[in-house]
Amino acid sequence: MKTNYLKTILLFFLITKCFSSLAQSEAGGPPKMDELIGFWKKKNVEKIDNLNGVNPWPQKYQWFVFYENGKVFSMMSDQDYNYTSKELKEIFDVLPKDKSPNYKLNGQFVFIDNPEIKDYEEMWGVNLFAKDINDFLKKGNLIMTLDDGNGKVIYYRLLERIK
Repeated sequence: MKTNYLKTILLFFLITKCFSSLAQSEAGGPPKMDELIGFWKKKNVEKIDNLNGVNPWPQKYQWFVFYENGKVFSMMSDQDYNYTSKELKEIFDVLPKDKSPNYKLNGQFVFIDNPEIKDYEEMWGVNLFAKDINDFLKKGNLIMTLDDGNGKVIYYRLLERIK
């Protein structure tokens, strides 16, 4: 248990170092809570998908919601749908709240745990773009990253807000 705690602390410092330039950039930085809350859809961008060293969630189409109460839900499919936030709310509202993952935004990181899985935790680096960077990184997009435990990002997830 103590080893896992030390690994988590070390991983936190490594990722903090990797993302410190993003936190200071005019292009964007860590989202505030009110900027994170809401419905999101994963953008499928070949240039980003090609950067992924692994893909723990291989279904191409993914939707997410971050609620004010600290709950996070996700849904994945092999088929694309243009869900509205109202439709996603109806879908996610039927899921059991007491068994769903929790999240906590802490600076440039989102920590996700699952009460159904002992000692489960994901730590995501997050960046909200404040301006358009290119033809696929747009103002208001959220990028979430996972690393390999040694500070090297191995998975990128680009999200677009659903209004």
